[in-house]
Amino acid sequence: MCQLGPPHCVFTLKLSEGSLRVEDRSTHSEAVLPLSVPPTHHRPPRPPSGSRTDSHALRLPAEDVSVPRVRHAMDRWLGRRGASSDLREQAALVLSELVTNAVTHTDSAWIVCAASYCEYDGVRVEVHDDDTSSRSPQRRAPTAEKECGRGLYIVDTLSESWGVAVSPVTRGSAVWAHLKD
Repeated sequence: MCQLGPPHCVFTLKLSEGSLRVEDRSTHSEAVLPLSVPPTHHRPPRPPSGSRTDSHALRLPAEDVSVPRVRHAMDRWLGRRGASSDLREQAALVLSELVTNAVTHTDSAWIVCAASYCEYDGVRVEVHDDDTSSRSPQRRAPTAEKECGRGLYIVDTLSESWGVAVSPVTRGSAVWAHLKD
């Protein structure tokens, strides 16, 4: 459970395949929001029977301190699901790059980080910001002198695929990446 807003307003976020359920326990109301999905031209094969997908979501302030917090949370969460150390390390790095971009390059007050994991299909991470200015992430040409400009190259290199869509959760942007072992 994640407490959002004033102390009297308690929300529960539950991530399931393709949607985020937001329950306001103070008003006994609930909303189910579809999550962004990457465009595909073909359907991937179905996972073997018995495999299941676990999901997790965090709401964090759009501040520098959220980057290591989400990186460690992702590593622990994937470790408890039996993900390989390589996948855990790569997913934590990709997620921390996406969170860093949201914190650095948007006017967001908060972000939602979501992840789903299936042993057969790998891990999908999403970072939803609340900046509605419609600015999409842009790759920059990294140089030896500049500190920034490498994040999306890292995401592109480590991910099977990645993209950006309008977030149904925050109405800002949702940047996602899919990683496999």
